[in-house]
Amino acid sequence: MRIEESIKIYGAKIDELLKELIPPYRKDYLSEPIWHHMHTGGKRVRPALCLITCEALGGNPNEAVHFALAVETMHNMFLMHDDIEDGDTIRRDQPTVWVKYGTANAINAGDYLLACAYKSTLASPVSLEKKIKLLHTLTLTYEKTVEGQALDINARAAEDFSVDKYMKMVELKTGYYLACGMVGGAIVSGISEQVVEKIWTLGKTMGPAFQIRDDLIDLTHGKGRGGVIGSDIKEGKASFLYSYALQVACADDKERLCNIMSKPRDETTDSDIKWVLDVYKKYNAIKYAQDYAEDLVKQAYKTIEEIPVEDKTVFREIASFMAQRMS
Repeated sequence: MRIEESIKIYGAKIDELLKELIPPYRKDYLSEPIWHHMHTGGKRVRPALCLITCEALGGNPNEAVHFALAVETMHNMFLMHDDIEDGDTIRRDQPTVWVKYGTANAINAGDYLLACAYKSTLASPVSLEKKIKLLHTLTLTYEKTVEGQALDINARAAEDFSVDKYMKMVELKTGYYLACGMVGGAIVSGISEQVVEKIWTLGKTMGPAFQIRDDLIDLTHGKGRGGVIGSDIKEGKASFLYSYALQVACADDKERLCNIMSKPRDETTDSDIKWVLDVYKKYNAIKYAQDYAEDLVKQAYKTIEEIPVEDKTVFREIASFMAQRMS
């Protein structure tokens, strides 16, 4: 079965189980905002990768499904809070939760999702030893992702931001996050600790590659924000392109770039965005970002060859699938 088909099948299963974990239509001020967010879309890729990895390594995916649910609920918690922190009003062409229901309800709904992630992990039908490892994996991912988000928030419009600082930020923010489901699936399968460590390493290359691709999408057709281009520029986000431009731009361009990125969102004009895009083109930042992401994907394939299992097919297919999503 192709990886895309597996993700579709497992994704549909996760959707059904989410309704059991968080029943829709409850009059509790939590169900409605959460399901408004869930219904905006999402392919449930992370939980599907958890189940695919577990099965490929000889485990029973039914024993991993509770952790897969946990990964998906935590993912959506991050998205809900991220929209507040970034000031994004649209996600997947729908109003974000904080816009539709208010900031307080959005924060609270996100907090509830995190509780559901731990509740689901604790319900996993595995040994106590494996359950503790799963809880450690979820907690580590939560911790590292928040550390990365802290660097992201405070790097906005920073004048001393560099590609190295960007890479540290996204390794924390997206690397653990991407690997979490696969690691959980591997733990449930009972595979060796050496395999688990290599999967973490894989996430730390694929995650940043995916984030760089996300930065590039913002400059082309937007991120499902009603076709809006340059949302990252409006919020002064420390993207890969911004970090690279700061390293290579002349003093005048660097100064104006920082000034534009430091403007409040509602004061950033279309001409400001066009100027930043022109600067990125002037210094070949887009091409450099594309090449950098491709190098990270090559590193990911090298890591896969080092995973100590006989059949590496599923990891190659996962890497290929993620690389296609970045093209």
